[in-house]
Amino acid sequence: MTTKKKKNMKKEIEVKIELMPKEFNDLVRDFNDFQLERTYGYFKEDFSNIKDGIFPRIKYVEEEKKEIILTVKRKTKENAQFFERKEMEVKMKEGENIDTLREILKSLGFSKEIIFEKKRKNVFKNNITISFDKLPFGFFVEFEGEPETIDRYLHELDLSNRPRIARAYLGLWEDYKKANDIAEENCVFK
Repeated sequence: MTTKKKKNMKKEIEVKIELMPKEFNDLVRDFNDFQLERTYGYFKEDFSNIKDGIFPRIKYVEEEKKEIILTVKRKTKENAQFFERKEMEVKMKEGENIDTLREILKSLGFSKEIIFEKKRKNVFKNNITISFDKLPFGFFVEFEGEPETIDRYLHELDLSNRPRIARAYLGLWEDYKKANDIAEENCVFK
């Protein structure tokens, strides 16, 4: 039996590198069109969906044409070098009601909602997406593509010797909150 890969389902392989503010500014000095992305992440009350590797979310991109994307990410395997997940997403029509979508996910048992913001600039090159991300708690560059391509661009940007982050930003936010004694669940710009 053969199965076809659906357009709205893909394998996501990525790596993040944390940058110092000066490094980040040097890499993005020619960019000025960062977009605010607000992600509504959904969890079971006991966070068991994270242990099971399932992460539903709604991403709202504020740009000229506002975009709402419903995504479910599912971790496929443990890997210290790359963060690998299966990603299923549906783009909603402009004008859809994001609040109704939020309530649907809550009614499906994902009652805990955490809001996460980042300012992002995506650069698309030769089968890779390089995302420069300003977060409320730091600066990062994320590479998404095939492992060989990611390794090539890490080398090209002189980042191949840096610690790789093979985790989601929400997990990094949890670590940051603990290290800095922050009680706020949402990661938003003030």
